[in-house]
Amino acid sequence: MFIKAVKKKNKGSDKEYIQHRLVESYRTEKGPRQRLILNLGSLDLPKKDWKLLANRIEEIVTGQSALSFYDEKIESLAFHFAQIILQKQTLKHVPQEQDDHLRQFEQVDLNSISNSQARTLGAEYIGYSIFTLLELDSCLEKLGFNEKQLSLAATSIIGKLVFPASELRTRDWAKNLSAIDEILEADFTHLSHNALYRISDSLLEHKDEIERHLAKKEKDLFSLEEKIILYDLTNTYFEGTSRGNKKAKRGRSKEKRYDCPLVTLGLVIDEDGFPKRSKILEGNVSEPKTLLDFLEALQNNKIKKDQSTSVPKRHITVALDAGIATEDNLALLKSQGYDYVVVARNKPVPFSEIQPEQLLTIKNDKLNKVDVQLIKKGDENVLYCQSFLKGQKEQSMKNLFQHRFERDLDQAANAVHKKGGTKRYDKVLEKIGRLKEKYSGISRYYQIKVKQKDGIATSITWEFSRKEQAEERFSGSYYLRTTRMDLDEKQIWSLYVMLTNIEDAFRSLKFELGLRPIYHQKEERSDAHLFITILAYHLLNALQTRLKSQGIHMRWERMRELMSSHIRVTTSFTTKDKRRIHMRKSTDPEPFHRQIYKALNINCSKMKSKTIEF
Repeated sequence: MFIKAVKKKNKGSDKEYIQHRLVESYRTEKGPRQRLILNLGSLDLPKKDWKLLANRIEEIVTGQSALSFYDEKIESLAFHFAQIILQKQTLKHVPQEQDDHLRQFEQVDLNSISNSQARTLGAEYIGYSIFTLLELDSCLEKLGFNEKQLSLAATSIIGKLVFPASELRTRDWAKNLSAIDEILEADFTHLSHNALYRISDSLLEHKDEIERHLAKKEKDLFSLEEKIILYDLTNTYFEGTSRGNKKAKRGRSKEKRYDCPLVTLGLVIDEDGFPKRSKILEGNVSEPKTLLDFLEALQNNKIKKDQSTSVPKRHITVALDAGIATEDNLALLKSQGYDYVVVARNKPVPFSEIQPEQLLTIKNDKLNKVDVQLIKKGDENVLYCQSFLKGQKEQSMKNLFQHRFERDLDQAANAVHKKGGTKRYDKVLEKIGRLKEKYSGISRYYQIKVKQKDGIATSITWEFSRKEQAEERFSGSYYLRTTRMDLDEKQIWSLYVMLTNIEDAFRSLKFELGLRPIYHQKEERSDAHLFITILAYHLLNALQTRLKSQGIHMRWERMRELMSSHIRVTTSFTTKDKRRIHMRKSTDPEPFHRQIYKALNINCSKMKSKTIEF
């Protein structure tokens, strides 16, 4: 093998540039000829080192020991180009059959055996099987995606599921860490992060069509009833100023990142956790005002392209958290024909009307005890709930708030008697006001008195005067309101508990799928990042639904960690007649791998061995 330089010109330009090629000479009946092995591009290496590089590439490919010492740059380039040669040859090679009459036996040098190009396979294989199960490939093909775009789209979505990261790191994962290229039968040698940016733009462009397809396909696959609709919002923060993003606004951060601009994600899911509709909103959006848009979008999602997916609204119950359950929104739901179950924003029934002897226990186990009382109020049922676990948590919070508030009050009281302390009456009142604002959750139950003489505070005293009201507030009690008059106490409470499904969805999006933070500065790129994360969540929820039906309950974060030990690897060895053979194979699945593959009905032996010789 040797390297030669070739001068090239682009059409319409006189400018010349140099391209380097790795070639080898061979003899024919008509004389010696040269065969191109690999285009090396523009090689940044002195001409005197070209032969050294060619020799080292040949040594790696043929499995020879290094005949001389090579510096770090030549070693790095040689390994890089050698792996590309092996990969290209492997992609071209026909899979080796395992029939008995085709078995091959070789005498090999055991000392020549080496392993290289280890790439993770297990989690990617699972992700791709769900990708095809949901027929996302067919959907994208109908939307005009070509073969290359399909591979890139699958890489972006499966990558978000398996290795949540930026486009730059996803590119590195696809090229250097994962066997996703072999699963998709794609060549990612020249994959760039810009290609992943462009495919994310294309996916976002077809957001509505893709969400409609997934809603219909998931309903058919999993026999979803779609009688319960859960709606909530969350937000995530940007790293950087995001000045080029109109949606990036400062607001109330659920991650306490008040120093960063935010963007809001609204999500509608059904009772089984499958997303129906998503929308990306400004970071400071008013939560209650978003409901109408989502109801309209949800109905359009159902009827626009397939009338058979439309569900009469009178059979749908919407579950909302207290932040969205305003009186205007409840009236809107009624006018649109929806039923609802919501967490009350206030106390629709006075605490004095609750009869302890009439409380009914609907849950009593090692984790929690829940007592309820159902009260009919006009055209609604109101369910008073008393949770032992929630009460314990709120009592701990109350005690902590009390301790901190009284500690700061005590410091303020001592300061009026100390040299240099705050003594002016107006300043002391101002200080007390700031403390009340800081501890607003508990300060309302205190009566604070400041005595003064000639404009100087002489003492500060306080009393926990509204103890009964505080105990009621931190008792673990809450109220549910519903228009479902046909449900009993346990059924109403079970509908409310379903709101934890959407909280779990947000948790998965943020922690397992890398929703936060957002590093993109452009609006369309940050929107695409959020949408691809939602598509990955479709795969995740479908995956977990199938596993749960087989009795397997495991967080995806743990599962993908365990599945990462199933890999593809190239094993190379030298035969007795000096041939160098490279075999590309998957490692044998371990018991856990087999359990997951069997539960998902995946044929883990589908990827056959591939063999090449030099």
